[in-house]
Amino acid sequence: MDAQAPMRLEHLLSPLTVDEFLANFWGKTFKHVTGGPDKFFHLFPWQRLNEALEQHRLDFPRIRLTRDGERLQPSSYIRHTKPGQKRIVVPRLRYDKLTQELNKGATLVLDAVDELYEPLRALAESLELFFHERIQINAYAGWRTSRGFDLHWDDHDVFIVQVTGRKRWVVHGITQAYPLAGDPKEPKPMEPPLWEHILEAGNLLYIPRGFWHVAYPLNEPTLHLTVGVHNRVGLDLLRWLVNRMRSHETFRMDLPRFATSDTIQAHLTQMLRELLTEWDDDILDRYFADYDATATSRPRLSLACAPFADSLPSGNMLVRLLAPRRLEMKVDAGVVRFSSQRKDWALAVEALPILRHLDKHRACSVSELCEVAKSEVDERRVKIFLKELLMNGLVAIVEP
Repeated sequence: MDAQAPMRLEHLLSPLTVDEFLANFWGKTFKHVTGGPDKFFHLFPWQRLNEALEQHRLDFPRIRLTRDGERLQPSSYIRHTKPGQKRIVVPRLRYDKLTQELNKGATLVLDAVDELYEPLRALAESLELFFHERIQINAYAGWRTSRGFDLHWDDHDVFIVQVTGRKRWVVHGITQAYPLAGDPKEPKPMEPPLWEHILEAGNLLYIPRGFWHVAYPLNEPTLHLTVGVHNRVGLDLLRWLVNRMRSHETFRMDLPRFATSDTIQAHLTQMLRELLTEWDDDILDRYFADYDATATSRPRLSLACAPFADSLPSGNMLVRLLAPRRLEMKVDAGVVRFSSQRKDWALAVEALPILRHLDKHRACSVSELCEVAKSEVDERRVKIFLKELLMNGLVAIVEP
């Protein structure tokens, strides 16, 4: 894999194929995948963690310390100051105290590192395109032998990516099928673990939601990432359906508390009839399409080279499609229609080759897009179209 290219699911899983993973492990059971010691090092090396701590105003709970399953008081490693006469409170890491706690065995947790470092952002964007779900990547660093968390399960699927160092992982089976956030965390499993292994640098461990697990540092520096995939469940479908039923008069009416039994039965029958009308064979496709259309993109800015209102993008500029999902485009009466980022888009059909090329490659030069569309429109029209997309937030100009 090219170290400069964004890492995708097939790279994470290699040598296991994506098809093998989906067929045998996804949502079913855990999977350990070995890899070379430098496989994941570029994703988030120690120096990037140092820079994140030094250069950002991080506060609890985004950054936190844990030891032996207990969360340390934020005041033991963070102070809040009011610079000058300002009323704004600014969080500052107490680096000496932070280091002391880490030396005592605390685990450092930093949430949403995909918002702090480009290779992790690119990985998260790639996985969101594949899974059609929100992705969050957290970092965990340890030094001694104390566990950061007690034996627990997560309410979402996770990929454990061992960046550097080693950790001993213990995985138990599920005690409740398909647990949800807020479900009781007891009782803990009484059976012996299903798997116990040392995760080396370059290894990956996939754990579906509900599988109990715990990790132990080995008295050496260790840094791993957890890539969380928050999948839709049946309750999400029902919530979406409830919102759709708001347009039905029968479901907006008061329930017939004091009516006759015949009237009550007639009302319930009508509600069921209208509900089943919505619950057709395509309901899951419609729900997923609506969910994808409301997904919002991660911010992309390049203020230095963004075109002004009276200028057009130049040929050497790089254009990136911001849509967080693939574009499901339909052509009707000379108009290309699709939904993305909570908007319904309607564009001239001449834009179709440009949109298709952007949807496939995600980032292209302006000159490349002009070449793709030259049989339909001239270069100036292409640039005017790209400027319109830029001003409406579907694309961004990025550094080449």
